[in-house]
Amino acid sequence: MIFGLLVFTQYFGQNKVQYKDFDFHVLGTEHFDIYFYEGCDDLAAFASVVLEDGYTMLSEELAIAVDFKIPVVLYNSPNDFSQTNITMELIEESTGGFSEILKNRMVVPFTGDYEDFRHVLVHELTHIFQFTIFFPSRLEAIFSGDILYSVPLWVFEGHCEYMSNGWDLDADIFMRDLVVNNKLIPIYALEGYGGWVIYKEGQAFFNYVAEKYGRKKVSEFVHLMKAKRNLEQAFLAAFGIPPDEFNKQWLRYYQIKYWPKVGRLEYFDNFARIVYDHKKRGSLYNVSTALSPDGDKIAFISDRSGTAEMVVISSIDGRLIKRLLRSAYSSGYEGLHLYQGGLSWSRDGEYIAFAAKSRGEDVLYVVRAADGRVHKRLALGLSGIYSPQFSPDGRKVVFTGLQDSYSDIYICDLERGTAERITDDIFSDGYPVMLSDDLIAFVSDRPDPNGDYYYGRHAVFLYHHGDFIRLTPRTGYVASPMFAPDTSLYFVADYDSAYDLYYYSRQEGRITKQTGVFTGIYYPSISADGSKIAFSYYDDYGYDICIVKDPMTRMVDHVSRPDTADIAQRDYYTSEPLDAEDVRNYRPKFTVDYFTAAAEYYSAWGFSGIGQIAISDILGNHHIQFASNFYGNLVNSDIFMNYWYLRKRTDFGAAAFQYLNYFSEGYDLLVWRYMGMGGVMQYPFDRFFRFEFGLYAYRLFETRWLDFFPFYVSNRSVTASYNFFYPEAAFVFDNVKWGPIGPHDGRRFRIGGYATLLSDWELRSAIVDYRRYFGLSPRTSFASRLVLAGSFGPDLDYWSIGGPYSLRGYDYYALTGSKLGFLNLELRFPFIDRLSIAFPLPLEIRNLRAGIFADLGAVYTDSLKLWETEGGFHLEDLKLGVGAGLRFSFMYLIFRIDFARAHNLKGWYEYYRTADDYRRSEWKFYLTLSPDW
Repeated sequence: MIFGLLVFTQYFGQNKVQYKDFDFHVLGTEHFDIYFYEGCDDLAAFASVVLEDGYTMLSEELAIAVDFKIPVVLYNSPNDFSQTNITMELIEESTGGFSEILKNRMVVPFTGDYEDFRHVLVHELTHIFQFTIFFPSRLEAIFSGDILYSVPLWVFEGHCEYMSNGWDLDADIFMRDLVVNNKLIPIYALEGYGGWVIYKEGQAFFNYVAEKYGRKKVSEFVHLMKAKRNLEQAFLAAFGIPPDEFNKQWLRYYQIKYWPKVGRLEYFDNFARIVYDHKKRGSLYNVSTALSPDGDKIAFISDRSGTAEMVVISSIDGRLIKRLLRSAYSSGYEGLHLYQGGLSWSRDGEYIAFAAKSRGEDVLYVVRAADGRVHKRLALGLSGIYSPQFSPDGRKVVFTGLQDSYSDIYICDLERGTAERITDDIFSDGYPVMLSDDLIAFVSDRPDPNGDYYYGRHAVFLYHHGDFIRLTPRTGYVASPMFAPDTSLYFVADYDSAYDLYYYSRQEGRITKQTGVFTGIYYPSISADGSKIAFSYYDDYGYDICIVKDPMTRMVDHVSRPDTADIAQRDYYTSEPLDAEDVRNYRPKFTVDYFTAAAEYYSAWGFSGIGQIAISDILGNHHIQFASNFYGNLVNSDIFMNYWYLRKRTDFGAAAFQYLNYFSEGYDLLVWRYMGMGGVMQYPFDRFFRFEFGLYAYRLFETRWLDFFPFYVSNRSVTASYNFFYPEAAFVFDNVKWGPIGPHDGRRFRIGGYATLLSDWELRSAIVDYRRYFGLSPRTSFASRLVLAGSFGPDLDYWSIGGPYSLRGYDYYALTGSKLGFLNLELRFPFIDRLSIAFPLPLEIRNLRAGIFADLGAVYTDSLKLWETEGGFHLEDLKLGVGAGLRFSFMYLIFRIDFARAHNLKGWYEYYRTADDYRRSEWKFYLTLSPDW
């Protein structure tokens, strides 16, 4: 009766909520169709220039042309981007954009900085050119076998990073850290890795190729990857040496480049002290550092628990004082801006200000530093809030606000709950800090008076009585200015070969380099008296929290910077309005999302196979899917067709279906074939909680195979048919965080029920499914699941349990009844990370996980009522089963092997009368192609 789970949607899963009603338009250029909505006009105009320039550059470099207009979908902010229907996957803050191989779409959000926006646009455009090279035709690729050839991801991503950024300081810092810590992954092994390392090592590969062999060799290698269809053959053809030999030369190149700078590591140890080591604490990101006014405590955002959390530690010994809150478990804290955040203490040390994503927008929070309780929650109607900082009197907070593709400075009055916009222009403004309403320091790429606009060239500016005064030379990276007690400024910049801390003296008008670090300083924060500075420091593939005492005496390097800047001409931009003749309204146009097919022949069944195809429009607002499991003939096959309308917050679906299900009843096998249609509505309250309602009408064709069990054969059958019409409703909650192949932490539940109307059977049923996961460590978890189902009324629904998905140690359909429940408990842990076997056959096993489980199941058969008016209390209709065992899961292949042994209790009252009724079954073996529940 639960067709909504089969033909419409997933059983659990978090929600992608459309908080906004996007009205898209299309800007046509020579090579692109750019999709944008209200408030995105400036972005569309900017993107059209960058994309056409990028197209010219890539077509010349790669010597190819794209023979279709490339769809580019723009979003004003990451929060708007997270609502897109183009992908059904949830989009986290770390996703800066994506492109697709089948539709060749690019989807890119604006994060507040035009240089970052340019980088992502060209990065994703490079993917489109790669798809054109490697997969010029989807059908041709499939039938020729090209689609089965997997290009190493590091080649794709590294090439995109190099074509969009060349060689930049971010990549240089990343590589020097890997090299000096002996963490560099060999080129020939990089295919087995994911994450940011493949982007940057891939970029470093193409940079080395360009430096040693010339830039033309970069494109030549990409084409050779297509021609040779093999990494080693491509290396031999391009460089004349195999990958392992190339790796030695590549490594030596970067060792020679970085080892002379290794003395800076000793310099760091002499002036700063690590109080929170990411390696010892099991974390990677420890950012948004905020030092308390008295200098005794440090608040920051960490990913130690696997999701962003705000913690407070001692600045003396790094002791954890308080975990204030965790993100991504409730709608109030869906995200904490792990990648562009910011925290601030009030001057009295009582409160901490920060921004968090909540229900489609950013919210400004002020919480008590002692316990994390919310003092103020201000929804200001902005798409993004970054880097909030308290005013000296604690009554206001200055921050960067992102709205309608503008990144501007705002001041929020905490008592009134209102925000005043200080800047209002196309320029990128960020990292504000204030002494008063009329004295604010911030970072911007705004031009000088009467000057041209070169986006991405930042400096520290002072807003003073309505005027903007540039204090520092322009460069590519400037961040985190902070006032010293004498109103001078510290800030971070890339004037040299790292992200160092600089000091601007307002009295002397002079800039002094304060540090000479090996990698970079991030999010510096100063105590009220200026005696301490805390910051995040990148080292050994992670961010540590560090503290410096008496900074003016311990960090001085006395290197002044001249007021000059190297301005790249590609960064010059003049904003012009869109030509109305080039803009048209959006109209849905459907293309294929994916399709799969497989077929086989059995002598008993004849031909069988599976197939699935999905189509949608460019924006993903309309989805149509068709799927079939074909078994010999149409009558014995599963067939589904559905349509989803996803444009609004409430999602609507309609479906037609035929579906077969199998049950056991005594010694008989029941085959139920459902044929009908249905409609469903889903309303998400927030990311984690939703309501579902469906209406279904179908005809059930029943075939009862008599005496089918225990020999699994029968020549006698009885048929019947019934009509059904019923509504179904469910509440679904899911805040689970996922591990390698299954849920790792959090909880999920589903409470639903249905009742027939105007039907041949009168059914009333309810189902409760509750699951709880405890993350014991980053790789170990304890999972529990409780399922209760019951059918009530004159007619009854029946369910069966048994097998690897419910009660392990039992055969499928082992226990059947109208009321059931089962409990699963399982400890999951890593078993084998990597095991190589040389004899008798070379074999390598990676990422094998194991679990120890115990299952308990109970079914009430309803041959008699549980409570009889005559005859008393009958427990013989209650059947119990217990299973326990060991199971293994392969991370990348996603299949499980379960070994289970069952313990059957045929009847409680008999069990307690004699021990002979306690029977042990044989060990069972299951092989299932599914992830962990």
